Amino acid sequence: MSGIIGIVSERNTVPDLLHSLQQMAQASHNSCGLVVHGRQGQTLSPPRLHRHRRAQRVSAWIEHMAQTSPHGLNGLQALVGMGHTGETAVHGPQTLQHALPHMSHGPDATLNSPARIAVVSVGQLQVSPALCDAMLERGYHVNRQCATEMLAHLIDATYQNDPVQAVRRALALISGAVAVGVMFHDQPQRLIAAHLGAPLWLSRHGHSTFVTSDHACLRHHIEQIIPLNEGDVVDIDGHQCRMTNSKGEPVACPTLLAEGAGINAIAAR
Repeated sequence: MSGIIGIVSERNTVPDLLHSLQQMAQASHNSCGLVVHGRQGQTLSPPRLHRHRRAQRVSAWIEHMAQTSPHGLNGLQALVGMGHTGETAVHGPQTLQHALPHMSHGPDATLNSPARIAVVSVGQLQVSPALCDAMLERGYHVNRQCATEMLAHLIDATYQNDPVQAVRRALALISGAVAVGVMFHDQPQRLIAAHLGAPLWLSRHGHSTFVTSDHACLRHHIEQIIPLNEGDVVDIDGHQCRMTNSKGEPVACPTLLAEGAGINAIAAR
């Protein structure tokens, strides 16, 4: 079973993302990766979506970084990020291109086009061949074997300055039991998470908000772990957390509850 984690914080999320991926990793996992919205090293270029992924277990990746990069991922710094660990359906050289996160660079993108959408997912996601053909005709790079990449393209194609609606529209076009995390290039402080048939958990700890498919990675603050209801969409934007239910109606965001509310207090929400 794969795992996803998303973090919005007041401090650099990269160490917490890597630690969470370690907590979720299983022996069968052969790929891992993360994406953040921030800066790499001492560059003066504007913040953007940076992706790092590997065709190996996260423990081996972290061990390699400890030996080769004392500042971790070349000094990558970001307040918002997502990660994934899991087992790809392919092995060998193709494993890396199937590793998550997946991105959309928009239609008619070139090698220098910045990423516009980043997606992590867990579960079974299916996209129809007709929809793949339609996206190909619109100029998107289509890998029919990467359903999560197709979801990123669908979100990009339906995005009209409302990230939540774009995620809802795209999920309505696909089938399967999934939980997803989504980041947008033009929404640097924002992370959207949604689930349809796959579990998703929300947690607040200190000045950080977490959303994950595997609450085992949040065991250090178990009292704050909240299970989301089927069809809920969470919009985490800096300090703010907004949530809508399967009908698109606003509901109280659990991260605003007092500390210690706990999992049992709202399990029947």
